[in-house]
Formats: sequence, C-alpha cells, structure tokens
Amino acid sequence: MKRYLMRIPCLILVLCLLFSSCAPYRQSFSSGEGVWRMGFGSEEIPLPEDSDEPLYIAGYNAGWEITGVLDLQRANALWIDAGGEGILLIGIDCVGLGKDVVDRIRGELSDFCRKAECVSVNVYATHTHAGADTLGLWGPAAIDGKNQAFMTNLVNAAVVAAKEAYADRSEGTLHYGNTVTKELLHDSRAPVQYDPVLHQLRFIPGDESKNGIRLLSYAAHAESLRGDNTMLSRDFPGALADKLQEACGDDVMYLPGAIGGLIMTRELVEPFDAVANMRYTAERIAEYVLAIRDEAEIEPRLSFSSVSMEIPLDNTLFFYYKFLGILGNETSRGKSDTGYVIHSELGVLSLGSVTLALIPGEIFPELVSGKDLGEGDPEALEQIAARYGAERLLIVGLCNDELGYIVPPSDFLLHGELPYIESAKDETGESHYEETNSAGRETAACIARAFEAALKKQGSLK
Repeated sequence: MKRYLMRIPCLILVLCLLFSSCAPYRQSFSSGEGVWRMGFGSEEIPLPEDSDEPLYIAGYNAGWEITGVLDLQRANALWIDAGGEGILLIGIDCVGLGKDVVDRIRGELSDFCRKAECVSVNVYATHTHAGADTLGLWGPAAIDGKNQAFMTNLVNAAVVAAKEAYADRSEGTLHYGNTVTKELLHDSRAPVQYDPVLHQLRFIPGDESKNGIRLLSYAAHAESLRGDNTMLSRDFPGALADKLQEACGDDVMYLPGAIGGLIMTRELVEPFDAVANMRYTAERIAEYVLAIRDEAEIEPRLSFSSVSMEIPLDNTLFFYYKFLGILGNETSRGKSDTGYVIHSELGVLSLGSVTLALIPGEIFPELVSGKDLGEGDPEALEQIAARYGAERLLIVGLCNDELGYIVPPSDFLLHGELPYIESAKDETGESHYEETNSAGRETAACIARAFEAALKKQGSLK
C-alpha cells in the first residue's frame, strides 16, 4: 500500500505534464469587450527543391503533372478577437485539405496559440483547380498524388502566416456589405440554383499606417483556367486579391461559398484563353467589390462553436483511397455501406450579426437556401439559422476537412452497376457526377444536424 501511495504524486506529475502540453483549443467560446482587433498574414508556399516525387495538378485530370508556374500558392491567415481571446482563420490556395493536414497545422501552432490566447484554429481551402494535389486524388490510378515535401511546405507556410497575422493585429471597425453579381456564374446541374451575392466583411484599422482587410465570400469554383491548364496558379481568387491590393491597398481573403452542384464562373473571353479568362474574371469581381456601398458596422461581439460529427462513408472508392493511405479523413468502424464512418467537424463563427458556417465540403446551394428541395431533404441551413436568430448567414466551404460534394438526398442518384465509380444519368440524360465525389447520401442530413447543434451550443454562451 505504501509503495502504491508513493506512486500517486508521480502519476499526478505525469498527468499535469500531459495536460499542460495539450493543445489550447476549445469547441466553444464567446467574447466581446467593445473593440475589434484583426491582423493579416500571408506566405508563399514554395515548390519543393530536390524532390523525387512529381507535382500533380489537382481538380480535373489524374496523372497530369504541373508544367510551369503562373503564380505560387499561398497561405493567408486572419487573426480575430473582440477584446479577449481570439481565433485564427487560415485560407490555403489549394483544392482541399483532409482533417489530418488541418490537425497537423493546429498541432504546429499549439504552443504559439497557448501564449497568444488563441482558442480556435480553422483552416479552409480556396478550391483552386490549378494547384498541386493536396488530397491525393489526382495522381495515377490508386497512387497518392500528394508531394510530401510540398505538403510540409504548405504546413510551414500556414504556421508562418498565422504568426504574422497575430503580430499584425490592431484595433478597428468591422463592416458588412454585399452586391449582386450578374452574368458571372454558371450552374452545370439542374435545378439551376446559385447564390449571385458577393458578401464582404471589411476591417478598417484605426491605425492609418495599417492595411485594411477584406473577407470576400462568393459561391464559385476557382477554376476559371479550366481543365486543359497545367500551370500552377491560385486561379481567380489570387488574381482578385492582387488587383484589390493594387487598387486600394487592402489585404484579401477569399472564402468559397455554396459551390456544390456545380457552380463556377463563366467563360468570359472569346476565343477562350485560359490566362486572359482568369484575369478578366478577377477584374470583373474586383469591380463589384469596389462598388459595394451602404455597409453596416458590425458590433464587436465574437462567438465560436464547433461540433464533432460522424458521416457514413458509403463511397466505396473513398473507402479504398482511405485504406491505401491516400485520403486523410479520420475514420472508424460504424454504420454505413462500407462499414466505416468519417469523423469530421462543423463550426459556426459569429461576428456580431454575421454568421459564418464552416462547412467541411462543397455544399449544394439548395441545401442552404431551401429552394428546389424535395421529399427527404433536411431543413435548409438558412431556415435553421433564422430559428436561432442568425441574421446574415455566409458559407465558408471546404473548412477543416473535405467530405466532397454535399448533395440533396432527393436528387442523389448512383450508377446501378458501378456506384461511386461511374456517374449515373437521370431520365433527362443529365449526369450525376457529384455523387461519385461525395461521402454518401446521408451527408447533407448530418451537416444540417451538426449546424443546428453548433448554433444551439453557441446560443448557450450568450
């Protein structure tokens, strides 16, 4: 007994050391002391030197290597606090990131975040289809397309950008505005539904020597260069940021909205020239941004909540890629067609009266607005948000994980013989491609439930 009692202090010491080294992150918090503080950081993601692994271009064709560089991918970071503890929002110019990479970035930042009183790190992808493969899906068949040296550079750039954002923080005011874009977007799948509204959150620092910061939420795939391109690029979100920086000196973060189904920008240049189309697309969007007027000042009040969720992994191809070590989603045994579920997360970030839904995938706009939903579909996110008093809802897609397309169950159709491998066609002859790149039919309902749970958790903080 004495020997056992002597071990207790040692055990307590070990536990204290373990818990003191744990990440400082929390699933919910709320603060507001009468002032906004924000900061911006940005870092190029360098191409790897002396790497034996090829760099495959992501988004369209498997096994296509990058042949040159238009502009390097970047990691952009935003620090946000309302006078107390803060959060980091990190945007990576890439096609998408699995939760394993997101958690790797969080792990690298954990000591820094403890000192900086940062209680949440959220990482999203701009979804450029002209970047290096960061999911592993665009290598040759059944071969991981990720270049590991590039992935290390990506993580390092995210960490540097995050620390820069914290160092750059200053007090100021936050303003919301929007505008409706015209003849810019195209929906390639019926029903034709997309959100033409360009949303802007603009931070105006009190220190005139500091750059302003603009968060732009827009529902468009970043693929204005289209599928024949093999040149590395941030696509139009990068060109847009450059144009606005040149025009007004503000730093820019592009947030992909409800882009599923499949929403992209139109081809605006005839005859088509990929680079000219990208630049003109960015120019058109920049004109809309600079024309935004009647902005509303946002009260300095910050709330955040996230919930863990299980998504049935019905997609057999995703299942094989996961167990080949290609996909980085977190999984365990559970109820689904493959016998496994994906462990993911969904967050809600409230900046005063503006609510950002941090969605881990590419959600169809119908599931947000409620338009053209059918029998068996979950309640639309806007309707759920309204019940909890969320006045303005913005979508941040591909955030903290990539579950693929989030498809309304009423419009979910699989190929009869090769489900998730071949695209099904409905009675009109339309292809249901998006289902082949989705976790499964139940994903939309899981997202809706998690969104409501996150709002409910956030409401309990007020």
